[in-house]
Amino acid sequence: MTRCSRKEACQKWEVPQRFNTELKQCVDITVTPQNMSVTAASTQLNVKVTNVPNLSVGVTCVFEDLSESPGEVLPKGQVFCMSPSLRDVPTLTHGYGDKRVVKLSLKSKETGLKFITTDFVFYNCSVLQS
Repeated sequence: MTRCSRKEACQKWEVPQRFNTELKQCVDITVTPQNMSVTAASTQLNVKVTNVPNLSVGVTCVFEDLSESPGEVLPKGQVFCMSPSLRDVPTLTHGYGDKRVVKLSLKSKETGLKFITTDFVFYNCSVLQS
């Protein structure tokens, strides 16, 4: 979570990447693929995060209120997340037109807090007329 605070108010501030003094040290995230069809089966997403504390305790991948699943933590800030399964698709697209943008967050299993969030797009080409 990004917020201004005194170093002493930050739990475990002395641990690398727990307390940063420059904006260029902020947590960053990229997801591959960046979007997917609502008709696709649950897909493994490659999530790359930088400037994060040690993730060895584990993370949970959270797609808003749609689904949560354990993230597979790999070296160098890489996490594999599974996209929501087809059973979640009706709630994904109903009333949203040809796409729905949802918030994909990583939540620390150590603190229970979401520490990074990005947009992820589910698209539905079946609602478009040719």
